[in-house]
Formats: sequence, structure tokens, C-alpha cells
Amino acid sequence: MYNTRKFDVRVWAVVTDDFRIYFYKSGYIRTASSNYDLQNRNNYVHLTNQCLQIKDKENYGTHEEGNTLSFQELQEYIDANTSHGLNIEEHLLPRMMDMCIDTFLSVRHELNPERRPNVFELFGFDFLLDEDFRVWLIECNTNPYLGTPCAYMKEMLP
Repeated sequence: MYNTRKFDVRVWAVVTDDFRIYFYKSGYIRTASSNYDLQNRNNYVHLTNQCLQIKDKENYGTHEEGNTLSFQELQEYIDANTSHGLNIEEHLLPRMMDMCIDTFLSVRHELNPERRPNVFELFGFDFLLDEDFRVWLIECNTNPYLGTPCAYMKEMLP
């Protein structure tokens, strides 16, 4: 994104047995180890998954520890590299939450089919920001990565 970097935004949501949805205020951004280029077929350029990026021994962690940014660090990057006046909390996160809700609504009948009380499930949502800062839902994970590849994640997860 923005000429050389690719960012995938990760947010977490919890759904309860009575279909209340809670979003975690903090999320994180996974980055690619190598500069983004459509002509480059190297997976390290296109896929930001931790399990893949960590295998790029030459470039992993070159740009930021654990190829991970906080929302604040992404905001600083946007402010320094664009003149859009884009605010993550005001412009991007509401769109992501809408997409999460739409996703839950599309499978509501499948969630907690046994109607067990007092249960919840944690979901991880992955979004791509394109060059125009449009938000695209990549996937929803029922078993999101909860590792701590950097100080930010070690602080956020507990």
C-alpha cells in the first residue's frame, strides 16, 4: 500500500450466546517483510500471515518489530505519507465493524445451534486497505492468532 508497503488490519470481536457483539478497541496491523510490487511473485510481498512472514529470515522485522503496528503507528504513517486527513477511528474502524456485523448476521443461524447459555466465541477479522484506503474483508477466523511477536502484542493481549 502507498507505493511500497502492504498493511492488513486485524480486529477481534466476541459474540455471546444471546448474540451481543463486543469489539476490542485495540487491534493491530500485520505488515509484509518486503516492499509491495504486483510483479513480484514472492509470497512475502503479498501475504502478511505471521506463520509465513517469520520464515523470511532476511527481511522479517526490518520495518517494525514482529511485522506488527498498532493503530496509532498506522495513523502516524498515514499522517506522514498522505494528505487525506484520514482518521482510523473515525473513517476505517466503523466500516470494519459494519463488515463484522454483516458477517455475523450472515451466519447467525449457525452460531450456537444448541442454544447453550453463557458461552461466547472470539473471532479475528482480517482486512486489507487498498491504495485508496478502501476497506476489504479478507477473512474471518474462528481461531485467531494470539501470539506475541512484539512488545505491542505482549502488552495488548493480557
